[in-house]
Amino acid sequence: MTTLEVDRPGPGVLRFRLNGVATLNALDDEVKGQLVDALRAAALDRTTRVVLLTGTGRAFCAGGDVRGMGTRSPTETNDVLTFGRQITEAIAHLQKPVVAAVNGLASGAGFNLALVSDIILAAPTAWFQQSFVRMGLAPDMGGTYLLGQAIGPHRAKAALMTGRRFSADDGVELGFVAEVLSGNFDDEAVAYCSVLARKAPIALGLTKLLANRAHEGTLADALDRESLAQALLSATTDHKRAVDAFLNNGDLDALEFKGE
Repeated sequence: MTTLEVDRPGPGVLRFRLNGVATLNALDDEVKGQLVDALRAAALDRTTRVVLLTGTGRAFCAGGDVRGMGTRSPTETNDVLTFGRQITEAIAHLQKPVVAAVNGLASGAGFNLALVSDIILAAPTAWFQQSFVRMGLAPDMGGTYLLGQAIGPHRAKAALMTGRRFSADDGVELGFVAEVLSGNFDDEAVAYCSVLARKAPIALGLTKLLANRAHEGTLADALDRESLAQALLSATTDHKRAVDAFLNNGDLDALEFKGE
């Protein structure tokens, strides 16, 4: 069984750690429910600026729990997929950055859990695989969409159909891994998130929303959405304080944003 450990390793950083070493942090029904509830609570918590998602041991997440597969009724399977969909949608819709710190293998739904996050950090030994076809299944948790958006449709189809394994360096080259952290992985991931947590939270949330919608519609649509976001942000206290600091040669990196 996998459990969800929740802690606050730094100001503004809320960490969710999957802990199920025996199953490589597989997503069983119980932990899926815990993750959905935790994400929904984070959305309403103003003290949380960044969500950090990671795993325990040699795995980030091995995907679905194979022990529950092969015997489910169609109704039970639908329930499982609904939980997975709720996780994907909760991360995508959360107006706060979600950083996946992939400490080891990320397979199947575990890969898609990383892909739906806003930023992927990887340990040098991390690897990624769409393993569904190997189990006689099709991808879920948005894998067909997310991987295609990340690396292009033809590369994605090849990866989905062959089950190709990507290294952390492959991920950087293909563009879905932001950085490979070669030092103390947990500490460096927290440090990365702590930098994000010091930035203006309303601006971060709207930037995520705009980026997630960027592929929808036309350039004109994107420009319209950007104009609306800028109109809102230009009226915030955070923006006004940043302008004042800039004009008075202040250190923008040292500015304490309030989310107001």
